[in-house]
Amino acid sequence: MTPAPYVLTVTDRRDRLVDDLTARLPRVGVAGVALDRVARPTQVPGDAAGDGLTWEDRDAEDRTWWPQGVASTGERLLVSWYAKRRWGLFSPGSRLSVVDPAAARYAHVLLVSPRRPLGRLTMGGVRVHAGGLAVLGDLVYVADTRAGVRVFRLGDLARVPRRRLDDLLPWRGAGTRTLGRRPTGGFTAYGYGHVLPQLLRLRAEPGLRWSFLSVGRVEGRLSLVVGEYGRTGTSPRLARYPLDPSTGLPQLDAQGRCAPLEVHTDQPHRMQGVAVDGSTWWVSASAGQGNPGDLHVGAPGRFRRHRAVLPPGPEDLDWSRPGEQLWCVSEWPGARYVFPVDARRWTVTP
Repeated sequence: MTPAPYVLTVTDRRDRLVDDLTARLPRVGVAGVALDRVARPTQVPGDAAGDGLTWEDRDAEDRTWWPQGVASTGERLLVSWYAKRRWGLFSPGSRLSVVDPAAARYAHVLLVSPRRPLGRLTMGGVRVHAGGLAVLGDLVYVADTRAGVRVFRLGDLARVPRRRLDDLLPWRGAGTRTLGRRPTGGFTAYGYGHVLPQLLRLRAEPGLRWSFLSVGRVEGRLSLVVGEYGRTGTSPRLARYPLDPSTGLPQLDAQGRCAPLEVHTDQPHRMQGVAVDGSTWWVSASAGQGNPGDLHVGAPGRFRRHRAVLPPGPEDLDWSRPGEQLWCVSEWPGARYVFPVDARRWTVTP
């Protein structure tokens, strides 16, 4: 373990903007999202993968949107997606899918950033890779690869009412191509029926890539765990930050900074997700398109590698039952799964 200066600070709070936006768009929360898409139960390849779900064809094969993070809210899951840039220029940003595994249904929610340029309330996109996702109480953590974390509140998830007048105007369908204020009044979100506005940012000092993250307890201490993806020849890192149980945010010192409790170098290559419980860490790792992924279990410096037990393209990890059941997602078009992992089966016995 080596000391590291990768401190976090809380910045860019948008409480007032979020309140103003959700005063115009009705808050519905996760439970209020109408799940308008149908997932398909399926067997998932890999010894560590339980039976899971795959998406409707339009999402399973989509090469613009790519699933990355996963987090459990109890009965429902959240899955994060990022959009690749079109023609190298435009990206609609990032979104979440609200998934009911029992009902095999889901719906998409666009992540937005409320703002007020020139005094006019509107919203912009959240253009991050969203490689990791975690839920703590009402807070949603979304990894921002080079900058730290974007933080949202589940209670702010809002519905975007459809304006029938738009269908009668020359720019019919413009709501599916624009984000912000509508010419006819109200708001548009690229046709999405729900949005989740950003509350604040956790800004990280340069040096550590925030490829993925999770929340868990390490030796009883509530922690934010972050890791970075790195290919062969690099030295990927895992780091852990203390969280304040009363706020769910990083525990700050007198200068308003949160330093990592530990930073571990030379961790597994191609890491994509991490979950912790007690003294045990679980890490997913990819091996390229078409190649099964690995599951590493143990602790930094003492991992046991279970080769090719995950489907190709495994991404983030999160607990539905800490120490017992994990959820994971895979990203490759045509082989995109949401699936559980029986953690107890793969736990290292001292």
